[in-house]
Amino acid sequence: MEKKSETNQAAETNPVVDSRIAAVRDLIFGENIQQYNSEFEDVFNRITALQNATQKGLGDSVSILESKLADLESLMDHKIQDLNDDLDKKIAELDDEKTDRKKLGKALEKIALMLQE
Repeated sequence: MEKKSETNQAAETNPVVDSRIAAVRDLIFGENIQQYNSEFEDVFNRITALQNATQKGLGDSVSILESKLADLESLMDHKIQDLNDDLDKKIAELDDEKTDRKKLGKALEKIALMLQE
């Protein structure tokens, strides 16, 4: 029980001591604390401004990258389509060459003449 009463007395004297310490602290360091608070507020405002600028810059960078990727995708689609067209053209030419009997006949004649010599 004695411990409880001592704790209560310590708690009651603690706020009185705290307020006295706060008063002395304000008298001694009042101007410095206000200056520090002002400087901390300036630093906080600068950090907030930098965060906002960074977010804006990041958003701009993301939009630029997205547009560049869209342009690249469009370019790649165009190139792939050109390659497909070229491939289809070459395949069509090969089909014509394979079925061209006149060319085949002439080639066989040349082979036959070579063999006869």
